[in-house]
Amino acid sequence: MIDLHVHTARCGHAVGSAAEYVAAAASAKVSVIAFTDHLPLPPGYTPGYAMPWVQLPLYVNEVRALADASAGSGGPEVLLGVEADWIPGQESLVRGALDEHEFDMVLGSVHFIDDWAFDDPTLRERYSEWTPDLLWGRYFEDLAAAAATGLYDVMAHPDLVKKFDYRPLVDPKPLFREAAAVFHECGVAVEVNTAGLRKPCAEIYPSLDFLKECRIAGVPATIGSDAHCPEEVGASWPAGRDLLLAAGYSSVVVFRRREPQEIPL
Repeated sequence: MIDLHVHTARCGHAVGSAAEYVAAAASAKVSVIAFTDHLPLPPGYTPGYAMPWVQLPLYVNEVRALADASAGSGGPEVLLGVEADWIPGQESLVRGALDEHEFDMVLGSVHFIDDWAFDDPTLRERYSEWTPDLLWGRYFEDLAAAAATGLYDVMAHPDLVKKFDYRPLVDPKPLFREAAAVFHECGVAVEVNTAGLRKPCAEIYPSLDFLKECRIAGVPATIGSDAHCPEEVGASWPAGRDLLLAAGYSSVVVFRRREPQEIPL
């Protein structure tokens, strides 16, 4: 079992230390765990969405030390990752941070539509500003633009726009097909993220239809719990594996030093 998406208290909206997550991974029989705390955001963004800049080198050093300690004690393999938001015009800031540290994996994500953190439960009233079809169209435009930057290895929770069960009225399959084609062209993997089962949408990110389009397009896949507390490490892994199999996948990829390595399901 692998879990390539977990957060610690450093990100500002999770709980638990990195050491507690490693212990939870060992208890859950997770063989590979990747820490993917949120890369700091540009100045002016709401505190609590990501770690402050001063925390980034501390985070890197802590995870590297835990990786060495876990390897020495026969524990799970610990990988150093980061989740980096796509924000138009801020690509050079992200690229500089990624160049400064040797990450194993970089998750790309879209959490903002303009200045709106659309997955923030305290800002749900802003959904009334959009029709479902327009919002989904805009989100998928941004998702494709993020993938095309070349900054990321994996596109995380790729249909996050469904989090609060705000669904389009038209068939979204063309959006899925176009996104999958962009993922393939840009060489990024798609993440199967089981956290959706714990949200109002009650569905893994991405949906089966979206994941099938990714498999048809030849996009590799990863899997993660998006844990925000140690107890969620490895959460719903069997359901994620079943979704991958249903979509036609027989393997997933693990990134080490940003190089994918295939492992069977």
